[in-house]
Amino acid sequence: MDIYPDDTSRIPLGANPSVNLNLPQPVFVPGTARIVGDTAVAGTIDNARFMAAREQAYNRHDLVSIGLHQKWTPERWTVSGDVNWSSAHSYFPSLAQSTVRSRAAFYAPFRYDASAGYEKLPSIAETKRWTDPANYMIFPFQIAYKNSKDEDFNTTFEVARDFDGLLNRITAGGQYHFRERDYMRQDITLNGLNGRPLTSLGTDAYGQPYTGFLSPVGGDAPRDWLVPNSDAFLKAFLTPGVAATAPNVNDLGASFRVGLRIYTGYLRGDFGTGPLTGNVGVRYVHTDQQSSGTINIGTAAAPRAQAVSYPLAFDDVLPSLNLRGELSHNLVARFGASRVMTRPNVIDNAPRITLANDSPTGTGGNPQLKPFLATQFDTSLEWYFSRHGQLAGAVFYKAMDDYITAQSQTIFVPGRNDASGAPLPITLSTQVNGGSAKVYGAEFSYSQVFSFLPHPLDGLGVQATYTRVEVASDYRTGGLEVRDQLPGLSKNSANAVLFYDKGPFSGRVSYVWRDKYLNAANTSVLAPVYTAAFGSLDGSVSYRLTPNVMLTLEGTNLADASAYNYADNEYRFAEIANYGRIVMLGVRAKF
Repeated sequence: MDIYPDDTSRIPLGANPSVNLNLPQPVFVPGTARIVGDTAVAGTIDNARFMAAREQAYNRHDLVSIGLHQKWTPERWTVSGDVNWSSAHSYFPSLAQSTVRSRAAFYAPFRYDASAGYEKLPSIAETKRWTDPANYMIFPFQIAYKNSKDEDFNTTFEVARDFDGLLNRITAGGQYHFRERDYMRQDITLNGLNGRPLTSLGTDAYGQPYTGFLSPVGGDAPRDWLVPNSDAFLKAFLTPGVAATAPNVNDLGASFRVGLRIYTGYLRGDFGTGPLTGNVGVRYVHTDQQSSGTINIGTAAAPRAQAVSYPLAFDDVLPSLNLRGELSHNLVARFGASRVMTRPNVIDNAPRITLANDSPTGTGGNPQLKPFLATQFDTSLEWYFSRHGQLAGAVFYKAMDDYITAQSQTIFVPGRNDASGAPLPITLSTQVNGGSAKVYGAEFSYSQVFSFLPHPLDGLGVQATYTRVEVASDYRTGGLEVRDQLPGLSKNSANAVLFYDKGPFSGRVSYVWRDKYLNAANTSVLAPVYTAAFGSLDGSVSYRLTPNVMLTLEGTNLADASAYNYADNEYRFAEIANYGRIVMLGVRAKF
């Protein structure tokens, strides 16, 4: 089953996409489908690819952070200054110690039945043994090398003056913030041994089968999988010549440098008389952004790199108002209104294109992408029914402008050709401004320490919160129209905490739950993907040995819950993730 040429050449990612994209295509066998509504919940697919893969990475992270703070308080004045600098370096020591993907595959008919819904693994009939290495052929071996350097410098100077009367204080300040990311990426795909039997690398190329796959989840799916051995793949593929290969034009196109210089000035006045207090202020922000990278130009036969740089400058004025009123000795009302800014991720501002390996798709940055702004209001009422108890309710509203959404377009990249040698259309997904959405809802909370209980139970307490959120939106992301939804936002969420804190001992058990939410709506899927409702039981205990030394024990997802994803409806199985239980034992010390 030689899908690729049997040679020892290095074929870089994107240099000859006809090699990487000319794969056997899956075909739904006519007459085998069982349809429920508009979904094929069962059937047979020919030319299905079964992949045994291992991905391992040797990420190294170096972080240095330095901070200085000074404060002076002459009479009614307060003068303060802060200087902070940090540097983060995330990288791989070498190509052999980077992200390596060792893969083997075979093609066979695939019979499945997903009629049980998304909460069970689909039933899959085995036509070839999944764990038999003799069935597998070597698949392209991939190496992804990354080197990312981040620098962050932030300095603030603030002056405040106290007054008598209605105006309590005036505060004025300025801030300078510099942030830069220098990111280099190199992707290598090696095809020289492609199509050869996995067993041709020897028994060291695979280990004992992985067993117990998603054991907490029901369904009649395979639970044992063959696992490649990355050391054997590295020995066979990564020759000294490959290790010395310089980044190609596509690697340069995925690398970038983005720098931000942010100048901020602000003025705030604090006021109050009797039961009413508050503050009003305004913040002015000027941003200079420089995004640099490399684009791929030239002909299909001779692509070449060209450096590009995109400057961008913009100004924003962000006012705010906060009020607090004591309606009685145990009843407090609050109101807030503000204009706020949310900046995009640095990688979304980068002039970069990263091409997929097995499909004519890619992702890219947008150096013209700006932060999105929002006008928000919230008001709350808090009732302190005892010294250690509180009931509160709040309503909130947020209107977002220039919301960042996904957009897709067709591009042609020099050197990316189809099997006939013609330019290959690439579907590129990137981020753009232009969406709008409104978010509103209510939140209710209750907290109390049962101080009225006899010792030692008087350290017991509870906390509980419930939030209801509604969304009014109408925007496009990729090729999909999204109405009244935002990614990652659940309509209902709640948490409950039982805690104890008395003397040297403290502990808490919490349950955090959220309703289903939109997980992804972009060009990489045919339908929006949802994450089903999920709850996690967590806990922690600690004991203070001395005033400066504490022992801690923390547990996450103690009930071993799984997260379920589906597309559009419960029959369109997408993904099941089981992260298992995480238990951490630690010691905390103060010096």
